[in-house]
Amino acid sequence: MKHLKWGIIGTGMIANSFARNLKTTDKATLLAVASRSADKAKEFAGKYDIPKAYDSYESLLKDNEVDAIYIALPNHLHKEWSIKCAYAGKHILCEKPVTVNRKELEDILDVVKRCDVFFMEAFMYRCHPQWAKIKQIIADGVIGEVRAIKSTFSYNMGMNLENIRMSNPAAGGGLMDVGCYCVSLSRLIAGEEPIKAKCVGYIGKESRVDQQTAGVLLFPSGAVASFECGTQVNIPTSANVYGSKGYISIENPWFASKGTTKVIVHTDKEEVITIESDLELYAKEAITVAEYIDNRQAPAMTWEDSLGQMRTLDMLRADMGLVFDVEK
Repeated sequence: MKHLKWGIIGTGMIANSFARNLKTTDKATLLAVASRSADKAKEFAGKYDIPKAYDSYESLLKDNEVDAIYIALPNHLHKEWSIKCAYAGKHILCEKPVTVNRKELEDILDVVKRCDVFFMEAFMYRCHPQWAKIKQIIADGVIGEVRAIKSTFSYNMGMNLENIRMSNPAAGGGLMDVGCYCVSLSRLIAGEEPIKAKCVGYIGKESRVDQQTAGVLLFPSGAVASFECGTQVNIPTSANVYGSKGYISIENPWFASKGTTKVIVHTDKEEVITIESDLELYAKEAITVAEYIDNRQAPAMTWEDSLGQMRTLDMLRADMGLVFDVEK
């Protein structure tokens, strides 16, 4: 496994999580950070003891010591900077949702293939070993045929219209920020792409993005998935997989990290299964990139998987009637 030297583009909340986790492992090096503000870059670098701080994204891309870039920018900037990273010869871990729509992702992948660099959508939860265990339980037929999948992911941030998550121009909203996790989980468990997607959501008059949303997916096997998400409502986090013989409750679907996490299998008896991870979640994600760098994509989130994900999000937004300014 190659020891990668990382650069981060962006200094927001998710960039902080990635930097904090990456500093807990000696299997990768956090070498540089870039912001459009020199002060923010220096502050971030000082906080995490990062050797290099750049006041422009372009400057970071010119650093020949940096192997891989973590793109932690607003959604509408993912395409532009993924393509620029690829042309600079940098391997890419791009925060979810990977693009605004499927067409943008197709454009990125065209360049990624030509430039022969690694590319992965940063669904960090997919890298935790609990998902391999859950998939194995299902494959072993313990709960029978998967019939239904239910999940939730939401928070109440208040009406902060300055935040990118409440911004139509930045391709924000509940579905794109957290509902995408529920969609990703549903597709992962179903093991196939949905043939029908229905979605309702309250689109704020000022934000012009969905603030609380519910969706349903139908898969070719007959399995259905339902989810609820939002930026203005606190719904207890949950994820359950229901089969013909029983069901699985997932204690911590999104943020299972270093140490022990649990899933509960309910059949004619209740079995608690523990899964161990020796790495913090975002560090595990970075190590996953390194492990599969020569393949240019990782099993945790392949290019085809991301294309299916964006196709599904496009279907859900179309049904909800949500269009972003950048698509007009």
